[in-house]
Formats: sequence, C-alpha cells, structure tokens
Amino acid sequence: MIDNEKYREILKRNYFNPSYLDNFSINGQFNLSKISVVIPTYNRAPHPAEQDSNPLGWCLESLLTQKHSGLDEIIIVDDASTDYTEEIVSDFSDKSDIPIVYLRNSQNLGSSISRNIGVRESKNNLIMFLDDDCVFSRYMLFGANYTLNQLDENVAALHLPVYHRKTIPNLVNLNDIGILDLKKGIMTGNYDGFPIEYIESLKDNFLNQELKILKPIQIKNLAGVFLIKKEMFKEIGGFPEFFTWRNGYREETNVALKLTNKGYKMFFTPDPKFHCVHLKYGAQGNIAKKEKSMGLEFLIEQSNIPRVNTGNRVGIEEWFFDRIISDYVTLMGGDRTAIKRYIKKIYLNFVLKNELSVSGIDAKIKDPRKRKEIFREAINEGNKLISELK
Repeated sequence: MIDNEKYREILKRNYFNPSYLDNFSINGQFNLSKISVVIPTYNRAPHPAEQDSNPLGWCLESLLTQKHSGLDEIIIVDDASTDYTEEIVSDFSDKSDIPIVYLRNSQNLGSSISRNIGVRESKNNLIMFLDDDCVFSRYMLFGANYTLNQLDENVAALHLPVYHRKTIPNLVNLNDIGILDLKKGIMTGNYDGFPIEYIESLKDNFLNQELKILKPIQIKNLAGVFLIKKEMFKEIGGFPEFFTWRNGYREETNVALKLTNKGYKMFFTPDPKFHCVHLKYGAQGNIAKKEKSMGLEFLIEQSNIPRVNTGNRVGIEEWFFDRIISDYVTLMGGDRTAIKRYIKKIYLNFVLKNELSVSGIDAKIKDPRKRKEIFREAINEGNKLISELK
C-alpha cells in the first residue's frame, strides 16, 4: 500500500518536472519524425485576440513553445464556429514559424469528421490529435515522439497523460489504465493517473535512464490526446462518422477497437513530464480551482464559467445521454452477454445509485426519474442506430 506522502515526495523529484530535460542537449540527439498536429475546434475563441482569454489561443501558445518536438505543422479544423476562431488562428499564423493550416467546415459536422478532414490535409506520417481546450507541458510532443519511436513497428498509437485542471496525476493501479474489454463490458481511461506499481520499483521502469523517461504501458483504449501513425489510422477508416451526438463520446474507443482488431498495439506513457492539462472549458466543477502551477489559476477560472455552445461541451443531461448511447453502440462489437451486463451495470450505477458523474467534474443528476428517462432514451436511440448501421 502506497501512502500519499511517499507518492507526493516521488512526484516532487526534479526529473518529473519538464524543466529537468533542459539540462540535456536534446536538439538533434534523436532521429525524431515530423509531426502534424490536428485540432478540431468549435467556438473556443469567444474574445478578440488582444484579450488573451481564449482556450484556443492558450492551446496554440503552448504548442508553439514545444521543445525539440518534431512539430512540423498545425492543422486547425474550424467546425463552423460563430466566434473569433478565424481571427485567433490568423493572429497566431502571422507570428508562428510553424505553418498553421486553417480549414473551415461550412456546417457543424462534429469532432470525428473534423479530425478525419484534418488528417486528409496533413503531410506527415505522425498525427497528434489534441483538444482545443488543453495546454501542454513544453516537452509533451518530444516525449510522445521519442517514446513511440522506441516501440515496435506494429505499435500504432501512444496516449499522453491528461490531467483535469491540475498538474499532478492521480494514483491508480496499472491494470486499471486504458481497459477495453468487450466481453466484460468494461471501458476505462484513467489517463490522468500515475501507476502505483511504478512507485514501488521506479528505477526499473525507465525507458531512458539518463533522461528519466518512463516506460510506456500497453493499453486497449484511447481517449482524446494521442500520437498515431497515419497509415494505420487510414487503414482502419479513421474516426467513426456515424457518431452524430454532440459530445462525440467514445469516438476514440472506436478507433482503439479497430486498431486492436487489425493486430496493432497501443501504449500510454505515464511520464508527468509529457502531460497536458485539460481545462474542461465551460464545465463548472470543483476541480483544483486554486491550482497555480504553470500560471493556470486564471485559465481555470475562465474555464470554470458554465458554457454549452463551445467545443463538445453539452449540458449535464445531454452528457449522460451521449455517454450511455456511445458506450452501448461501441459494445455492440462484443457479445450479447457483455451488452446485457453493461446495461445492468449502468442502470444500477447511474439510475439507481447515482454514482456516475460527468467526466472530469463532480456533476450528477439528482432526480431519479430524469436519470431513468435519459437511460431509456439512450438505449432506444442506440438500438435504432445499430439497426441502421446493419
């Protein structure tokens, strides 16, 4: 059993801070590939450029300060925003040495289709998918690029640590990270976590002893921030374009499932040096509001203002509907026993016990009748969609 004090002391060690890598001459030392970053965005620039109060701007700023990363282009796919998105992208393009490609959808198509559009326009074999309300530690792309390069050729993707409105990871069991078990109906991420097992034998879990880069962990599931090889992504048909619900929940899980079915592998690096902070822009919640690391206090305060018409941000009721229908449709790739087990588990935990909360924030629906109504509607709509896909 790991006590919290020991855990905190380990994470305070200098080599878990991105600045640790400043002590080494990394530039040109490794044969890193060029990366195309793809960012779908929708209404994440509510203010003019001079106000510096836009999550898309914060995202681009932290990207353009990446060190020794292989970053070669940034592709912004504007999903028919009605705010200052084009102005913000133009402002950063004028002052960036990295090409920023701006694409605009004539209508709102959702993040899955927007990501696929971005990949089609990319020029490199490595694609980094990022959210437009994330800020990145300055060695994140380097860590992704270096780590993936050390793995076997049949490894398709590497997921990065994603911390919700904070800079310190949770403590989790290694076996609870990135699970996708269709037979048991279990899907987990836990990419905001640091494995307990690494603390007990840290010296045995370095991929690079000198740079103190941690070994990655094999996973079965994906979420929003990962590096992937384009030829493998295209081989599986990219993101699912039948995900029509606004939240797009589980679109990455669909990609993970198809990669696994093709025999490809996926990994996750738990290394805190390579994390990003997901600001959860527009979601009101009680997460690390006083976090001051990296100057995040202002960013979190702005992100904590409730908003709906921004990014994939939806109301609480719609979020749970999207979560249930997307889980249900994804599990249809497994067996009927898993589906029945999942339905019972969700009904118990969501409808009866009210134990589920919106991802990354502590938000629930108090009314049991409303929870039951949402559950029934999601399952019914899921059955209709499955029938159409068949």
